Amino acid sequence: MAYELTEQKKVGLGLIGFGLSFTFLGVILYFDRGLLALGNLFWLIGVGLLLGWQSTWRLFTNINNLRGTICFVLGIFLIFVRWPIIGIILEIYGCIVLFGGFWSTVKVFLSNIPFVGWIIQYPLMVSNPQQHFHCPLMLFPFAFRTF
Repeated sequence: MAYELTEQKKVGLGLIGFGLSFTFLGVILYFDRGLLALGNLFWLIGVGLLLGWQSTWRLFTNINNLRGTICFVLGIFLIFVRWPIIGIILEIYGCIVLFGGFWSTVKVFLSNIPFVGWIIQYPLMVSNPQQHFHCPLMLFPFAFRTF
């Protein structure tokens, strides 16, 4: 089974959760460098355990993901040299670029979780919201404009 959850993957998911929690606390507590650094450390080790060390290395060193890797590493460096706001912004951008191909897989995984799946399948989250509403949407032409 491709999505078998081994003990190593469970620990990886836990470390990713701790990393995101520490990063969130670091942002809430006025960009505390210690919490942000600890969050980055937990997150990186968690990704390594979840994906496997070789797959993680290939993900970060892939030529197509070079821009994301550079932004993420530069963000970590900026957190250590006391520019945490710019560092977090660069890290978020780097994560979006690095893991941009995984969003559809994450959406399928999250749709199986009881409450989260209901929110994801809510009509405003689907690609064409006009098919789910029975009132004319011309009242809000700015809300559903496709670019």
